[in-house]
Amino acid sequence: MLSLTDFKTDVDLKQFCTIRIGGKAKYLYEADNLDSLYQAYTVCKSHNIKYRIIGLGANLIFDDLGFNGAIIVNRANKIVKRNCSLYIDSGTTIGEIVNFCFKHGLSGLESLAGIPSTMGGAVINNLGANACEIGEFVNYVICLDSNGKTIKLNKKQCNFAYRNSLFKQGNFIILKVKLTLFYNEKEYIKQAISSNINKKITTQPLNQPSAGSVFKRGEIIPSLEIDKLGLKGLKIGGAMISTKHAGFIVNIGNATCNDVKKLIDNINTKIKNKLNTSLNLEIEFVEY
Repeated sequence: MLSLTDFKTDVDLKQFCTIRIGGKAKYLYEADNLDSLYQAYTVCKSHNIKYRIIGLGANLIFDDLGFNGAIIVNRANKIVKRNCSLYIDSGTTIGEIVNFCFKHGLSGLESLAGIPSTMGGAVINNLGANACEIGEFVNYVICLDSNGKTIKLNKKQCNFAYRNSLFKQGNFIILKVKLTLFYNEKEYIKQAISSNINKKITTQPLNQPSAGSVFKRGEIIPSLEIDKLGLKGLKIGGAMISTKHAGFIVNIGNATCNDVKKLIDNINTKIKNKLNTSLNLEIEFVEY
């Protein structure tokens, strides 16, 4: 059985998020399967240690002070296929899922190709691109509720909405997801995947550390309004509004969480002055 001595201590969190920002975690454990994920969770509960389960950390920014608890990195990545349905561990990356789908001629998720996320993160945020959202294909989600009880929730119970779901409002741990897709020609799937990845390479600053789109779309398109304000290239410390895509903030060298927060405040002040509204965050700050 897992114990607290199996956790690493004082671990630099920069390597566990795509924007490469953050202090040190008091504890950290990397779970390779669902059993070790559950055991890590029970260790934290039994020692009354606050915890946060993460995947690729693609839309997270850790506090400059770090995290005064345990970070559990979910790497459980088993996929089982039955006809058009996939049973997917929550730590499986979207890249792994898309590649699996191509090999087996399953279609539906091509527009998500190139997005850095795990299955769990995709469900929590109802990950989407080009009018496709992961929630469309979810049949059910198996998770732990706030009492540590294993429950199964169907699509309707997940309350999927734009970049939102039930799992953002409650203390759930997603374990496994069933997706139902459809068969298609492999050549079509291959071309669609390639097209979507090339589009992202062309339009997004993928060669620089970032946390993805900073703001959610609402009545306005954030990147267009930020661009109109002439804010591309604006820097605070090591954080900069991307010159390639105004909806991204990139780490150009030793950026801090505070740098990013100040830049976001600067953007929202200017948006408020011009449009009398504020932008809602798509990224999430993980507090100390």
